[in-house]
Amino acid sequence: MTLTLETLNQARQKADRRQRAGVVNRYLGWIILPMVLAAVIAYYMPGGGTGVNNEVSKVLQFIFIPLMAVHIGLSLYVFGLVRPARTLRVFHVWFGYAYMLMVLASQSNHTIEPWHTIFTAAMFACLAVHVGIGIYYATRRRQARVERTPVAY
Repeated sequence: MTLTLETLNQARQKADRRQRAGVVNRYLGWIILPMVLAAVIAYYMPGGGTGVNNEVSKVLQFIFIPLMAVHIGLSLYVFGLVRPARTLRVFHVWFGYAYMLMVLASQSNHTIEPWHTIFTAAMFACLAVHVGIGIYYATRRRQARVERTPVAY
């Protein structure tokens, strides 16, 4: 394959698209998180399986599922199926994928105990690790942005 300015430009444009998709995906993840927490709180509150709390939980899940599908799709576009390695970034991606699988397993077995409880606990463990690593990277990005900001005199 011969490298030309045109192929280099195409590669740069593709990298820019992936970077923009990664930024959108991060914002989407931070939008999804409060919805998940609110749905869980509404469902597990006393009387959560009935009444208004149940309806709130269902509405949030109805919004959550398509957003989560987009989040997963963007993750696959940006990162692909990352080969296992001992790096924090790879753990972050794989815990996100594990969270998706645990959500599917938990919701597929919601009437079968103790499997529903086991998968739900695993789902929250994966979410906690994924969000924890996400917070770590968010603070690193913020520090890097602050350090590059020129001082105003």
